[in-house]
Amino acid sequence: MNELKALKKPLYFISFPSAFLSFILPIYALELGSTPIEIGILYSIFSLLAILMRPIVGKWIDKKGRKNGLLIAFGFYITTSLIFLISRNYKYLFAARILQSIANSFLIISLDAMVSDISNLENKGKNFGIISQYRNRGAFVGSTIGFIIFFNGAFDNPFAYIFGIYLLAATYALFLGIRDIKETLRVQSITVNKEENIKKEFYKYILIMGILAGIESIITPVFMFYLKENITSDLMLISFIFLPGAILSITLPAKLGKLADNFGRKKLMIVGLLLQSLFIAMIPITKGYYTFIILDIFITMSQLLMSPAIKALVSEITGGIFNGKAYGIYHLSVGIGGIIGPLLGGYIYQNINKNFPFYLQGIALIIISIIIIFSVKEKNR
Repeated sequence: MNELKALKKPLYFISFPSAFLSFILPIYALELGSTPIEIGILYSIFSLLAILMRPIVGKWIDKKGRKNGLLIAFGFYITTSLIFLISRNYKYLFAARILQSIANSFLIISLDAMVSDISNLENKGKNFGIISQYRNRGAFVGSTIGFIIFFNGAFDNPFAYIFGIYLLAATYALFLGIRDIKETLRVQSITVNKEENIKKEFYKYILIMGILAGIESIITPVFMFYLKENITSDLMLISFIFLPGAILSITLPAKLGKLADNFGRKKLMIVGLLLQSLFIAMIPITKGYYTFIILDIFITMSQLLMSPAIKALVSEITGGIFNGKAYGIYHLSVGIGGIIGPLLGGYIYQNINKNFPFYLQGIALIIISIIIIFSVKEKNR
């Protein structure tokens, strides 16, 4: 497992800005004079370009290699951090988001394909969990650094210091990637009949995962609004709500991935979905601050429970053939679902009922669990 070990440090450092940037981008954009519509465009261009890029990236890394894909991702992340660092107006931010979307597409697909290449039926979930754990650790440390600098009044321009650190981290990740990461692409032969059977099962699974992504993202655009209106309007207190879940995400994924390998990925996915449906449906009736923290912990645990299993099943269904293309299509489907879900949730929250998005997601998760029970096939161990 030397290939897996070589991935850990580069992924740790390249993940520094991933969580903090989602928080800071609207604030940074406002500082540079952007309008709310322009800020919305920054998010839309990232999602749209990612959808267009991912199938192309998947095919490309099946020909040119996973390591090359990761190094390209690291290079684009360096450029992205540099542009954020020197940004003077909206045009800089727009360019940075385009490059960030390209970098993200190369990173997640190359990474998923590489982990699948070096894993087998007994350890695939665990390996995906290990990689997720290191990415989350990097994001946690990067966010901590960002928040300390941002909320510290000692810095005249905190953004310059934050993105300067992220630039150094990305540069070091590229150095480690060139030096340590090994290519894992393997050429495999496949008969026409076997390929047709794989395609049928794979595209059925991909369709279900796209629907699931749409369901899970229903509450994405309204969650912060709900917290501010019902739990607390203090931004610092809101950030503390997510702290226990963030700590779990840097300690549990590998253990839960191993559990999926032993217990069964399909079973663990269904358990996670059913638990998540229950906890999400409890959000509207949970009003206390500390009670909500406990509820968010359970929501995070249910998500962590099924995450390694979902990714491991992609290559399990395809038999590890064309991993780059397979994960490119998977992320395309998830990306489309991730666009539709928030639009539906936002419309319902604003025009119908503020509690209904949570109930709708809970009910829909139960329905998709039933569909998975009867539609997704898992290899026997």
